[in-house]
Amino acid sequence: MTATERFLATIRHEEPDRVPCYVMGIPPYSRCYKEFVEKERKGELEAFFDDDDNIMITPMGDYTTKYFFGADVEMTGIGVQGKGRATHVVKDDGTVDPDPEAFSRLPAGSEGRYTNGETIHGVKILEGGDRYTWYLDGALKKKEDAVEFYDEHGWLGSLPVSKANVDAYAAFNTQFGDRMYLVPQIGGVQLYESMWVIMGQARFAYYCRNDPAYIQRLVDDRKEAQLNILDEIARYKPVAVFGGDDMGQKGRPLMSPDTFRKFFKRPYTEIFKKVHDMGAIAFNHSCGNITELLHDYIEAGLDGWQSLEPASLIDHAALKRKYGDKFLFVGGLDSREISFGTPESIRRHVRAQVLAMGRGGGYIAGPTHDFLTETPLGNCIEARDAIQREGKYPL
Repeated sequence: MTATERFLATIRHEEPDRVPCYVMGIPPYSRCYKEFVEKERKGELEAFFDDDDNIMITPMGDYTTKYFFGADVEMTGIGVQGKGRATHVVKDDGTVDPDPEAFSRLPAGSEGRYTNGETIHGVKILEGGDRYTWYLDGALKKKEDAVEFYDEHGWLGSLPVSKANVDAYAAFNTQFGDRMYLVPQIGGVQLYESMWVIMGQARFAYYCRNDPAYIQRLVDDRKEAQLNILDEIARYKPVAVFGGDDMGQKGRPLMSPDTFRKFFKRPYTEIFKKVHDMGAIAFNHSCGNITELLHDYIEAGLDGWQSLEPASLIDHAALKRKYGDKFLFVGGLDSREISFGTPESIRRHVRAQVLAMGRGGGYIAGPTHDFLTETPLGNCIEARDAIQREGKYPL
C-alpha cells in the first residue's frame, strides 16, 4: 500500500497492510537529531540518502528527516497572522526591555525570561543558537489588562488567516503520497490551551467561578479564529483535520467534565461540524489523560485523539474496546521507553501498544510527543523499525 492508501484505510477503520506512523517534533537540540546530522555528515547514512525516493524535498517543504524517522503521516499548519507577536526580554526587575532586538542578541549559554505580551516564558540559548523555552506564567492576569491588550493588538477572531498553498498541497499528495500523507492542522489558537496561559491556572479557576462570561468571551474568540482557519483549510478539500488542546495531566483532565460542558463543548461542536461539513474527520492532540472528557468530546464531534501518553495512566486497551470501532487513536508510544529503553524493551512496548489499539484499524502509532532531549538515534530507529515490523496486518 502507499502511505495515502494506508492512512485512508486506517481512518475508515479498515485494516491496511501495516499500522501507519506519525512522528511529532524532532527538536534540533535533541540528541537523536544531532546524531542524525553527524552520521549524515560522516557518510554513515549513505544507504538511505543514495535512494532518491528517500529525499523528500516537496512543494510544502523538506520532509526528509521525518521520513527517515518513519513518518507515513505529517501535518501542515495554518494559523492566524499576528498571533506570534514580537518577543521582548523581561529584565531582572520585572520590566520589559523596550529594544525588540534584545531577545535575538542573547548569547549562547544565557538564561532569562521573555514575553510576547500574552505569556511569560523562560529561555535558554543553547550552543549553536537554538532556543530551549518553557512556560512560566501569564502576562495578562487581570481581565482589564487582557481586554485592553486585545482591543489594541486585535482579538484572535479578527486577525487575518495565513493562506493555504492549495497548489503545493495538492502537488505534495500527488507526487509524494506514496511515501507520506499530509494532513492540514489548525495552529496556535487552542480554545483552552492558548486561553488559560495568558492568566495562569489559578486565575482561570477564579474567573470560571466569578466571571464566567469573560472566560466564555476568550473561548469564543478562539473558536471564531478556528472557524476562520477552517474556511482556509477547506480549500485543501481534506479528508482529515488535526487540531489540539492540552486538557490532561497524569491520571485525569485539567478540568472537570462540568467545566468542559459549560465552556468548551458548544464551541467544539461548531468547530467539528465545520470539519465534518467539508467531508473530513476531526482529531485532536491532547497531552495527559482526558478519558473522563471523551464522552462529551465525542458527542461534540471529535473523531480521534493524538498523544495517548502511557505515563498519564491511560488504559489503552479499555479505550479501544469502548470506542475503537468509530474513533481514531494516534500515538501511544511512551517517550520514556523510546529514550531510555533497550532494543528488546522498545520492541516489546511497540508490540504491546499495537496489539492494544491496532486491531480493526483506527490506529496510527508514534511517540506521544516530541522526542525527548536525551533520546539516542538508535532508539528512534529501533522504534521506527518495530512499528513497521510489529504493525503488519493481520496482527
